[in-house]
Amino acid sequence: MYRYFFKKEKLIYVNLNKCKVRDTFIDGDVWIPADKYDDVLNKLKDLASQNEYHNTAQFIDVDPNDPSTPPTFIPTNEFTSSFQEIVNTYGVPRYREVNPALFNIVTFPFLFGVMFGDIGHGFLLFLFSCYLFYDAEELKKPKSSLRDIYKARHLFLLMGFFACYCGWMYNDFISMPINLFGTCYTNTGTQAVRVNGNCVYPFGLDPKWYIAKNELTYFNSLKMKLAVILGVSQMLLGIVLRGMNHIYFKDYLGFVFEFIPQIIFMSLLFGYMNIMIIIKWVSLWVDTSKAPSIINELMLIFLKLGSVV
Repeated sequence: MYRYFFKKEKLIYVNLNKCKVRDTFIDGDVWIPADKYDDVLNKLKDLASQNEYHNTAQFIDVDPNDPSTPPTFIPTNEFTSSFQEIVNTYGVPRYREVNPALFNIVTFPFLFGVMFGDIGHGFLLFLFSCYLFYDAEELKKPKSSLRDIYKARHLFLLMGFFACYCGWMYNDFISMPINLFGTCYTNTGTQAVRVNGNCVYPFGLDPKWYIAKNELTYFNSLKMKLAVILGVSQMLLGIVLRGMNHIYFKDYLGFVFEFIPQIIFMSLLFGYMNIMIIIKWVSLWVDTSKAPSIINELMLIFLKLGSVV
């Protein structure tokens, strides 16, 4: 009780110190969401009716021409709060800017799944998040050791789901493949050859790759290129959102000298690299040693103005 009393007194004086004393009045400026404006007025009327012999607060709307910028207020709920906290860690959007947390709800857990793609580990994380939902009443209590983690249960749920999904795409269950559909390869001596040229593994990666000599090279190349494509796509989305902010705030100087150079640089350099990755994937290389190196071609853009070797 003493701790609660001192905390309450401290909060009162911290907020009073933000006000200005004028004669026998205390003036303070506050920002209120537009949809809560009537609620504040009604609450002040209730206080005045309860204390008819005492002075009560008077609320006066600020001058609409006031040049000060309002603070950012982003309403959240139990689902969006954890994603908004991730965005706020890097920077709170300015007033009336595009809120990237809306896109972060999908991109963050999905990119986590791309990096942490494993059926077993992802399913365990998914089960843990389900437990957070199931035992919600106990976890909400102040003495619960998982109270802080409970607030991010929706985040863990999506992270576990996408990690499990990407694990199926990688065909990786705790570092072991699952042979559900057989394989498109057959052993001929020390080599594995395709059963026929039209054979395609229905879902995910063929389990035969896990016993190949170039297993590590193949998987590292595949995952690195996937990460590059997804990462560049997300950065392009961020640049587009920045351009939308410039247009909304009528910052044409920033649009011309920030957005346009950024989108041109990203598209012509890393966007071109993504196109090269996709072309290399869909091309049939009989002799893989003749396939061009993406890194070398990217370096030649600066060294030889894009000459192909």
